[in-house]
Amino acid sequence: MQGTRDEPVRTAVVGAPEDRERLAAVLSGDDAVAVVEHGGLDTLVDGSTTEVDCIVCPSSADYEWTREADCAAAVVVVAEGLERSVLERIVDDARAAHVQPSDDLATVLPVQVERLADRASSATAWRLADFADEAVVEFDPETLALRDANERFYERWGWEPADLTDATVRDLLVTDITEELRGQGRGADGEEHLEWMDPDADPVETMLERARGGNYETREWHCTDADGVAFKTEVDLLVDERTGSGYLVANVPSPESGREADPLARDEAAMLRSLVDHVPMSVYFKDTEGRHVLVSEDVVEPFIESPEGKILHTPEDVLGKTDFDLYEVDNAAEAVADDRSVIESGEPIRDRIEHAQPPNGQDLFFQTTKAPWYDEEGRARGIVGVTVDVSEQKRRERELDRQNERLEEFAGILSHDLRNPLNVAQSRLELYWRSGDESELEEVEEMHDRIEAIVDEVLTYAREGSHIDELEWITGADQAETAWDAVDTGGATLATDWAYSIRGDADRLGRLFENCYRNAVEHGSTSSEPGADDAVEHSSTSPASQAQQDSVEHGSTSSRPEADDADHVTVRVGTLAESDPGFYIEDDGPGIPEDVRGRVFERGVSNDEGGTGFGLAIVAEIADAHGWEVRATESEAGGARFEVTGVTRGDELDE
Repeated sequence: MQGTRDEPVRTAVVGAPEDRERLAAVLSGDDAVAVVEHGGLDTLVDGSTTEVDCIVCPSSADYEWTREADCAAAVVVVAEGLERSVLERIVDDARAAHVQPSDDLATVLPVQVERLADRASSATAWRLADFADEAVVEFDPETLALRDANERFYERWGWEPADLTDATVRDLLVTDITEELRGQGRGADGEEHLEWMDPDADPVETMLERARGGNYETREWHCTDADGVAFKTEVDLLVDERTGSGYLVANVPSPESGREADPLARDEAAMLRSLVDHVPMSVYFKDTEGRHVLVSEDVVEPFIESPEGKILHTPEDVLGKTDFDLYEVDNAAEAVADDRSVIESGEPIRDRIEHAQPPNGQDLFFQTTKAPWYDEEGRARGIVGVTVDVSEQKRRERELDRQNERLEEFAGILSHDLRNPLNVAQSRLELYWRSGDESELEEVEEMHDRIEAIVDEVLTYAREGSHIDELEWITGADQAETAWDAVDTGGATLATDWAYSIRGDADRLGRLFENCYRNAVEHGSTSSEPGADDAVEHSSTSPASQAQQDSVEHGSTSSRPEADDADHVTVRVGTLAESDPGFYIEDDGPGIPEDVRGRVFERGVSNDEGGTGFGLAIVAEIADAHGWEVRATESEAGGARFEVTGVTRGDELDE
């Protein structure tokens, strides 16, 4: 009966004084919560737990003590560092909840207390039950004797309150139709979900036994009213072990409504179940308290890991849980706020795109729609949500945008980059035909070489920037050293400091390194020795220096090439901090002027008069094809430094 209270929740905060003061301050900030501070848990073990609606504990010991005093008391444990066995017990405890102290306690703690308290008085509950469409009957779960009922029951069964005397649950039915037909349709749709029982067992007893175990099964009963008129109804039995009460809830539409004869109405539940079971999307219903009451298989595909670390594999694992039980507090608070907005305004949230970045995977995109869920009388029951994974669609849209951009660039290359050397070649060839001066042909040959270089770079630019379908875990360091061997680096030296694996395309990563190496070597010059205490150097100067490098283990530094190498540059490659995974390539050369750094990845930008301007543009294309970002900055030695971020980090490498 949550949501019907007209009095504040009575909450006991137990534990050490400093813990009580801290948690009491959080709860007392909510006008809907009154805090009852106790000197310690020992004041509650005499049975006074019935005087409060919820107990807030700051430790596992307080939780265990509370459970010894009252096995059904509502308990919220606000603690961290709990043993796994204790945490699993709390998670599995239907009358308990766990909250991390690091969570937003002002938001989460009152919600959990309010959810678990559920302390509406019996009189208030029966007054509300009189407004329900279902017939509700209270009974003794030990004797099955009827105790009380709401107005809907008396109207449909035609009984008077006095008729409850000496009556039991068995007096309410003629036949349990579900029990009678059970097993006759083995192999039919839905039969595999039924639990086969002894045909000689009492149907009410078996149903009650399942209710005690928390397994609620809707049965179809054949009943008669006081005038002997037969009708059918769907019933559930619920047992509250704490109060020692059982409840029968029966769906009994009035005969005049014609619903019983409406085959479409009878099939609505089956239609909904087919939708939830077979439509490949995440479908979920949540009540006004934010609890999941029906979810599809895709909600837990492949699984949900709760904030407490519990793995949820099936829809049944999710039923009854709120977003705070399933997701991190920030995401849960946002989802709950959306749900509340939909319920209060009646306005759906349509096609909202949500982005998620898993720790070890590509970006994920989801499209979510939420709408109000109403009953037949138009009363809000909660929300229904549908979430669809549109990651592949977003990736294709992104790739299409990239292709369109490249088409525009290729048009520019044809109209400008190729046209200029072609015009020069044509002019020089015309001069040769007029003068016969063969020196003009040398210029024609040079322009043809220029055109061939541009064509090769354009092809590389197109290939490296295309979409990557398959990524793999790669070391990064191996690709860096292999790329070094593929480039004419002269007297340059490579130093690596690579800590963890990354997810990417090995070949394209190698070409990214190659282009950065060429940029460093072509624009490098002699500079002071860079700090390389934690690096492994890989020199391409001579067999001797290579052998020297091969003898050094990770963490050492090889000697530099001979001092008379006047054109030496050191290139360093390594991983960035774990808080922002990625990698860098830097050198100790003259660097890139600050006013140029923002443009170095644009096609056609080059300091080399004979360059094509594609080198670093290809680096940017490779990074973008991976979903990475690259930027140019300055190394500690004053040289050029390229940082690639947005990289998916893997395991640490063995030293």
